[in-house]
Amino acid sequence: MNYLALLKGRTRALLTDFSSLAVIIIAMAVSIYISVYSGVENTEGIMIEIVNNDTGMCGERLAEILSKEKDYIFEVTTHDEAINNLAFDKAQGIIEIKPDFSDKIKAGEYESIIKITMTADSYKMKTFQEIVLNDVVKVWAEELIKNRISEVEGASQADLDEFMENTKNTWSEEGMLSIDAIMAKGEEPEKEETFYGIRWYAALAMFYLCISGTWMCSYSSTGLLRRVTGKGGKISLLFAFQSLPGIVVTLLGFIPVLISSGHPNPLKVFVSFMIYICSSAAVALVICCASGKFSNLVLISPVATMAVSLFAGLLCELPDWATVWDITSVVVPGHWFYNAIFDQRFFLGSVLVFAGWLAIGLFISWLFSKKKRKE
Repeated sequence: MNYLALLKGRTRALLTDFSSLAVIIIAMAVSIYISVYSGVENTEGIMIEIVNNDTGMCGERLAEILSKEKDYIFEVTTHDEAINNLAFDKAQGIIEIKPDFSDKIKAGEYESIIKITMTADSYKMKTFQEIVLNDVVKVWAEELIKNRISEVEGASQADLDEFMENTKNTWSEEGMLSIDAIMAKGEEPEKEETFYGIRWYAALAMFYLCISGTWMCSYSSTGLLRRVTGKGGKISLLFAFQSLPGIVVTLLGFIPVLISSGHPNPLKVFVSFMIYICSSAAVALVICCASGKFSNLVLISPVATMAVSLFAGLLCELPDWATVWDITSVVVPGHWFYNAIFDQRFFLGSVLVFAGWLAIGLFISWLFSKKKRKE
């Protein structure tokens, strides 16, 4: 049996069959999009309601300064309207300016001058508090300097107006106050990298390898599987040579996904992905042999690959109560690839899992081959 000829034929077919390449191209596009945009919380368009209960003018000035901030949408409204918008997710936060805000600012008192309510619990969402504090300091600075100008002999209203105009230009730049938020345990919160783009590509790559084995379900007298088994060929070798072009394509497609993810250790992840994709090919061999019919394979492939990927934590983070899943998922390739992404030990475990699935695939393909010869 000339397996090299089959390899060349499969490579040629793969490169000329756009419908087959479309699967991996879509996987690349989706994964790169996820890599670029996952973990980036867009604060533009987030509505923050301002309820101004201040009896003086400082509250109005604070609302004016806040309304010019670019990162969020600040809207002045009533207390009832703000609560209603918060309840129906039309707003994500409320800033209530207390009635004595002006009095306390002018007196240099800063306790309990504003109240902040928010629904989101992400660190990025909480940063709007920094904007509020910055702008409160701006109002305080304005009032302080206005008082000092009025005390200067010969100072006119024109001088005061010029100062206010200059402060407007100054405030339009960057905030003057920076805050480091400290979590309860005393650790500064850091942005948690999820690398969902890499993880989703891995799941889609396994599906691609499974679905590309539909040729194994051809039972016609002219089908490739029928002809190879009739000539004494081995299904495992046939599957290996038929899958090799797909493995190469998925490895090439993984490169731009890995680059776009910004992973700090790309070489380690790429090596892990190579082992993972070879293990996935062995899993695909098992799935293709077990499916038998084309209709079964089309149904089983997405369900099996998505279930295995979810089990390994590739598609989403496992909940705290799913510790048993995390422990038992050591038998699937995705578990060790996940470990490599997050800088945990993976090499020995991933190699053992590859060897195990390869042995299972060879055994099942041998049984499948015996069955085909009897037909």
